[in-house]
Amino acid sequence: MALIQRSSPQHPIGRLLLAVLLGLVLAGAPMIATAQEDGDPEAAAEEEDVDRLSLASLLMRDNHYARAASVLAKVDTSREDLDRARFYTLRGLIRLNLDQNEDAKQDFRAAIEAGQENRIVYVYLAQAHYRLEEYAQAIRAIDNSGEAGAKIASLFVLKAQSHWALEQRTQAWSALDDGARRFPGDYRFLRRKVFYLIELGLYQAAADRGREYLRVSEASEDDYLAIGAALRRSGQLQEALPFLEAARLQFPASKRVTVELANAYLDSGQVVTAANLFEQAAVDDPELLSEAAELHRRARQLFRALNLNARVADQRKKLKQRLAILIELKRYELVAGMSGSLYRVGLLDDQNVRYALAYAHFKSGDFEIAEQHLSQLTDSELFRRATALRKAMEECQDARWKCY
Repeated sequence: MALIQRSSPQHPIGRLLLAVLLGLVLAGAPMIATAQEDGDPEAAAEEEDVDRLSLASLLMRDNHYARAASVLAKVDTSREDLDRARFYTLRGLIRLNLDQNEDAKQDFRAAIEAGQENRIVYVYLAQAHYRLEEYAQAIRAIDNSGEAGAKIASLFVLKAQSHWALEQRTQAWSALDDGARRFPGDYRFLRRKVFYLIELGLYQAAADRGREYLRVSEASEDDYLAIGAALRRSGQLQEALPFLEAARLQFPASKRVTVELANAYLDSGQVVTAANLFEQAAVDDPELLSEAAELHRRARQLFRALNLNARVADQRKKLKQRLAILIELKRYELVAGMSGSLYRVGLLDDQNVRYALAYAHFKSGDFEIAEQHLSQLTDSELFRRATALRKAMEECQDARWKCY
């Protein structure tokens, strides 16, 4: 989960820092005008680098990070009068947004050493450390950000996540409590606590906090799904099902919610309910038809499975599933008649399909074709079963009526 998003004009961190950077850019404007009027070569060189910093700032503001990096690459870093604090801050921001996190980290440190006084730089340094999984350093950078960092709610979540990664559970919880006190209308701290409780195995407490979160916040479909799915995957089906049922009531048209609920019922052994839910989801997503048909097959609702299978678009998937359903229906002649279709889609390379065809021909009394398919088997388990089937065919030679 991305705790602090990349800086952009829409993100609170990005807005604050860009305002600082634009202030630096504007501060350089008089110098540019003077250089142009004087015609001094050294001043012109200075003007050029200042202008590049300004241009890089503007490009970064418009999310053109690669172009901004190209502009900064032309800056003469050997000049003694270069504003290094500004330069390294800009380059660090660009590299952070390009996921060049190690380089970004070094730039932010260089900016601090060069005298960058705006402590927002520590926020970005913390993000670089976090992405590099340097959690202790991320926490130190957050602490060094002072009041600048204290104004950013997501930074408290990042601090909690860093403590949690270091297995410092108490400190992680305290960071969430601090964030909740400073930002009482921000419920992401409560949401994060739900997942911490799940990870700790405190499922009842997690369910209680989850219900509280859904009650007090404007919970999204993702929120319902995240909590319900986390409980399901932790094996807490009795807690997960109410969340997912509530999600389905809230978002009845959501395929994702329906599928997640179906999986929860499937995990709890309620195959028919799961099959029905997959069938409903398949109305909007035909790709789910094969899953719905398979679950109906497992539930022994074979004709319903066959009906759904007829609508599956993927021919390989459709024919393989149809073969399994027909065998369960004991329609061996129909299975035997599928040989040509199975060959055309390349399914005869599947040895399980070969054995199924051999068995169907055996049950249909066509031992010669059954043997042709059995002779192609090399898998050890299928070879053993083929040997038993050959023995059965031998016993049936004189009294075939006993084999049907």
